[in-house]
Amino acid sequence: MIPRHWRSLPVALAIGLGGCGWSSEGPGARVPVRLAFTTQPTLVESGVPISPSVTVEIRDAFDFRVADATNAVSISIGTIPSGGTLAGTTTVAAVHGVATFTNLVVDGIGPGNALAATSSGLTATTSAPFEMRRTLVAVNAGTSHTCAVTAGGAAYCWGDNSYGQLGDGTTTERDGPVVVSGGLTFATVSAGDDHTCGLTKAGEAYCWGSDRSGQLGIQISTESLTCASFDPCSTKPVAVSAGITFAALSAGVDHTCGVTPAGTAYCWGANDAGQLGDGTSTLRNAPAAVTGGLRFAAVSAGGTHTCGVTTAGAAYCWGDNSQGQLGATATGRQLSPMAVAGGLTFTAVSAGKNQTCGITTAGTAYCWGDNEYGQLGNGTIGGSVSPIPVLGGFTFTTVSVGSFNTCGVTAAGAAYCWGSNLDGQLGNGGAFYDGSQTCGPTADVPFSFPCSPTPLQIPGGLLFGGMGDDGNHVCAVTLAGARWAYCWGDNGFGQLGDGTRTERLVPTRVAQ
Repeated sequence: MIPRHWRSLPVALAIGLGGCGWSSEGPGARVPVRLAFTTQPTLVESGVPISPSVTVEIRDAFDFRVADATNAVSISIGTIPSGGTLAGTTTVAAVHGVATFTNLVVDGIGPGNALAATSSGLTATTSAPFEMRRTLVAVNAGTSHTCAVTAGGAAYCWGDNSYGQLGDGTTTERDGPVVVSGGLTFATVSAGDDHTCGLTKAGEAYCWGSDRSGQLGIQISTESLTCASFDPCSTKPVAVSAGITFAALSAGVDHTCGVTPAGTAYCWGANDAGQLGDGTSTLRNAPAAVTGGLRFAAVSAGGTHTCGVTTAGAAYCWGDNSQGQLGATATGRQLSPMAVAGGLTFTAVSAGKNQTCGITTAGTAYCWGDNEYGQLGNGTIGGSVSPIPVLGGFTFTTVSVGSFNTCGVTAAGAAYCWGSNLDGQLGNGGAFYDGSQTCGPTADVPFSFPCSPTPLQIPGGLLFGGMGDDGNHVCAVTLAGARWAYCWGDNGFGQLGDGTRTERLVPTRVAQ
């Protein structure tokens, strides 16, 4: 038989423990001792506010939350092995014993990262390790540099930076992505030769890099010429003058073009061949309207020519036509838009150095202009002044023209490239280095080199949703899931973004 005084012991013990702080709501629980992460990241999108928000509890000696604690709690970088920064509100006051950090942004990549939480007089704590990465939703390759936009709208660039075309405030070459300065939120970016332009989600146009021909759309002061060849430049984004709202932008070699939401096309920069389409050959350092009163859906700025697709699907080109790149039989430079021959209805066009390609509403790719490298994809080496279909019967959704090659993505996400393979820009592993098929010598390259005048599929089973091709390298973003970016071809300036300067003959993942 249990003694009577023992029977009340559990009740008394429970009352006593409640009074000593075992309950998170009892008066004894209101003695803050330590911090503890309660919501912490596992995979962080670099440059984007951490979601869900990081939360830190203030706890007592018995590890219960101190419900009435209002201590100030600070978050800092605990461990970031690959380097990185922390931004946002890093110190907040706890509410009901919980400090909530709603806008923390960590910039960096790699695994094994951690955050640290501190508060005066309390034992600090460190989060569990997490991985940081950048989801690149769009990538665009320039001549020797590459730029991309993340899911959060941050712009990153890598490669040649002689003229500040990476936009990071320096002229230092980068073999991996660096964030474009200014904290702007971009919808798209377009990389040209020595300059880059970006379009914010509000439709504001910004450009950076060389301004030797006015391609930044604003008169840069010549008082401090710090870039290569003593050209005026900006190493950070500058707003294009005139206050025009754009729906699309395209950066060429020394000129830039854009289309407004109403369909009006504007161009600025070099105009020696009439590539601005304003009816003159006068250089413009501010946007000038393209003549003709056409309503464009998109424009593409190439070497010394420009092409566009109207809202009705008609293709027009203007500028240099020495290689037939305007798709019309007219000779000499054309200062105003000319209709591309053939009466085809296009959804998109891409202007390269001396050639142009477009996609019809049926998904067939047509190309015209220079073809000494097989970049028209019709199985021959001879050029054409009018559109000719790319061999293979593929249905393309994207086509991108570079200096001496062309690439496209099919509706199924398969990527094909054709033209010069001098630097591995066809991405097929160098199959044509065995001499079975060569081009040249040409006026540009005084020796024979590998090429393919018919499309070659990119190996590896990768499926792409978008592609950029301008110089002698190509970059693309995979369709879904992790949305990894891959680049291949020339890498002399680090433009492939894989942390090396090694030429790549097959797609190599960008460090993101």
